[in-house]
Amino acid sequence: MAPHALRKSLFTFGIASILAVALAGATRASVAQDGPIYEVRDYHIAPESLDDYRAWAEQHAVPHLKEAFDVVGFWVDTGIEPEVRSDTSDPLGSANVTWIIRWDSKAERDRRLGEVFGSPEWQQVFSRLPGGLGIYDRIQSRFLTGL
Repeated sequence: MAPHALRKSLFTFGIASILAVALAGATRASVAQDGPIYEVRDYHIAPESLDDYRAWAEQHAVPHLKEAFDVVGFWVDTGIEPEVRSDTSDPLGSANVTWIIRWDSKAERDRRLGEVFGSPEWQQVFSRLPGGLGIYDRIQSRFLTGL
């Protein structure tokens, strides 16, 4: 499969995949099912598209996302070389966009994420993304709880 088609497929099915993986791991983290969690969303954006992505995020995506979710923060890579203290075999390296959402529970996350990302309002925001789906190399969500 061509890289562009692969990126498009990964994004198109990304939310469903993330939900399936998260549900499969539910038995490992029952506390996350019943209490507050933080979702860390790591994105690998094609480097040549990062400046356009940043402008789109600042102007369109972040304001909408902060209205819809309890966004803790939204960060874009500075260009400063990451410090990695082990050998990494990931050809994409570190994510260049990260944002964190606070949720009351995993069940709330699953419900709200689908509602918001499926809404006509978000589809309008997303339609303004320069380069469309092809700029995403990877999207990953991790679910954390505080200590």
